[in-house]
Amino acid sequence: MSNSNSQSVDDGGGAFFDGGIIVHAKLLFVAASWGLAWAAGRELALALPEAIAAWYRYAITIPLFFMWLFLKEGRSRVGKSIIWIPRGEIVWKIAWIAFFSTFLYQLFFMHGMARTAAGDASVIITFNPGFTALLAIPLLHRKVTKKLVFGLVVGLVGVGIVTGWSPNNDLPLNERLVGDFLIMCAAASWAISTNLIKIILENEEGEEEKPSPLAIVAWAALFGWLLLTPMAAFDLTTYGSAAIPDFKGILWLVYLAAISTVLAYAWFADAVDEIGATAAATYVYLVPFFGILSGVILLNESVGWSLFAGLGLILLGVKVAQQSSNEANKN
Repeated sequence: MSNSNSQSVDDGGGAFFDGGIIVHAKLLFVAASWGLAWAAGRELALALPEAIAAWYRYAITIPLFFMWLFLKEGRSRVGKSIIWIPRGEIVWKIAWIAFFSTFLYQLFFMHGMARTAAGDASVIITFNPGFTALLAIPLLHRKVTKKLVFGLVVGLVGVGIVTGWSPNNDLPLNERLVGDFLIMCAAASWAISTNLIKIILENEEGEEEKPSPLAIVAWAALFGWLLLTPMAAFDLTTYGSAAIPDFKGILWLVYLAAISTVLAYAWFADAVDEIGATAAATYVYLVPFFGILSGVILLNESVGWSLFAGLGLILLGVKVAQQSSNEANKN
């Protein structure tokens, strides 16, 4: 899953198809591309050592991110740097974001996908906003409420159902449990980085050269890629030619980097600007369905009641937890 870190504020209500059918068609494509990313991740994790697979992906992603950053923001910065460049204390803040959002997330993602089914993982990762709400308590000083606890418990029950009663029982249980746990760790890592980005945006408010979410993500991707480099070099030295992707692997890497990361992020961010965060975020709920579908079509995975029952409980729990966190934030 490559997931959006967009921090834009919702613009309010309006009809669901405000913004035109093209915006919503793009959002549907974004959801499908993020769903397919789980099957792509599974394919790569089985074909390449985990660290170097993540390194290859970001070696393609980073130039595209900075090209987009320049096109989006560079030309409007008259008399200043062509693009925003981190300096001083904020460098360390972005380094921490890179550690969690790129380095740890990608390692947990690739190691998890080497051990569990793409459909299972795409459902489990849906608990990500629950971790975000939970981690906002120590990081953003949000209040603990009964509603938040209830939502988190319901969501975790959903995760337990997916993990304990997965229809993909052709995978060894011990291996699948480890994979599911690592996917949960990936979700927690992404949630930490999301809250760290919020901290930067809140603390830098009013600054003359405040970084945009896109600038933060681009620099965090670069820093995270540098952190992955020693491990990728070790994989290349250890595995030799087995660490070099074949043509199919290159296609999946290009897909993950260019389509499900950069293009999807760009279209999702544009949609948030067009129709607001709430309307755009509704399409994220379609990601696990596309993840399950891609696992069935491309990987011959199985579908069972546990995936949909678990998904329903996770979405319900996440919704309740997010509402509690938002209410606490307003008070």
